[in-house]
Amino acid sequence: METVLRFLERRTKATNLALGILLMATVGALDFMTGREPHIHFFYLLPIALVSWFVESRAAIGMALACAVVWTVVGKVGERSYSSSLIEIWNFLMRAGILLTVAVALSQLRSKLDQISELASRDFLTGLPNGRAFYELAAREMDRAFGLEPIALAYIDVEGFKWINHRFGYVTGDQMLCAIAHTIRKNAPRADLVGRIGGTAFAVLLPNTEPEGARFVLEKMQGALREERRRYAQPVTFFISAIACAKAPRSVAELMNEAESRMTRMKSGNHDALEIATVESLLPVN
Repeated sequence: METVLRFLERRTKATNLALGILLMATVGALDFMTGREPHIHFFYLLPIALVSWFVESRAAIGMALACAVVWTVVGKVGERSYSSSLIEIWNFLMRAGILLTVAVALSQLRSKLDQISELASRDFLTGLPNGRAFYELAAREMDRAFGLEPIALAYIDVEGFKWINHRFGYVTGDQMLCAIAHTIRKNAPRADLVGRIGGTAFAVLLPNTEPEGARFVLEKMQGALREERRRYAQPVTFFISAIACAKAPRSVAELMNEAESRMTRMKSGNHDALEIATVESLLPVN
């Protein structure tokens, strides 16, 4: 079941909607073939659940109404007669009501879970993806590019916030940290691949980027950060350690560990530093 859910999560909404329509047609055909005695009406909930969970609420409502129509039409074609046309109308309304209730309930539940997941994956101060969310986003990007495309990862750390917090208070420090986060995100090629790893540390993934391209992006980012520092007139220091691979490795942890280890050596100085290490590949050697 978990494998099926992961498969559906990776499909587009249009694909899942098409799967829902196909599933509804299949259930309708089975309902017709089984005749009057075996009841499989419960299975009309399957396409509704699929569309409610993986598409959107409007599509789910449409699917619920479509299933109610198919259910009624199959019964009529299968010669399931009623003593009065009012009973037939009543039964349709009851079916539609039940299926619509399920569709709306599942859609609202998925919406609430998505909101909770979004809150859990965001850094409350800067609004950037937190460490766990960044690793997940980067992992998906690297799975796609594994062994095929160049990739770079920049680890950015900022020194000097302890002095700012003690002298001017944590509010000033938080404001400057948010400004730095905004500057990093603004100057990254893809804002969705910037994360706050923790404290004053940030990470930026640069997919399909050669070392020269990574240097251009990071030098521009470093210049923007220095401008932000001048605006706040605070003595912070920016350290940027980047790893550029000719071929994307399998794990983002490999890039992060390499960048962090180099960052430790860089921070022995008191001046801004930018280092980009070019690695042919971090792929395991067979």
